[in-house]
Amino acid sequence: MEVVKILGKASPKLSEEDIYTVPAGKGCVISHINICNADVYDTDISIQIGQPNDFLYNSDLTYAEYGMLVYAKCSAQRLKGVTLAEGDVIKVASSNDFVTFILFGSEFDQILPGA
Repeated sequence: MEVVKILGKASPKLSEEDIYTVPAGKGCVISHINICNADVYDTDISIQIGQPNDFLYNSDLTYAEYGMLVYAKCSAQRLKGVTLAEGDVIKVASSNDFVTFILFGSEFDQILPGA
């Protein structure tokens, strides 16, 4: 049975930060990512999804959100229902120090044919 749980938390402090990497032999379904801006100023956030080589060679293709505005003292939810494979990484970034990201979802065993 798959249970929705917290997969990762991050508060990137003006830089990009990995919030979650799908473990070996697992897949994952993201329930959602909650973004909370506790600052008195609006902020921009970005979310990237991809394999490690994607970030090195094709980073423009990894953005699920880029420069999304989150108003002061507000929150937002994104990535509802996204399915990830082994090794996929989610990175988050914010333009202020007062944003937190909490990722919710469920992991499952990846069963290969003939295994």
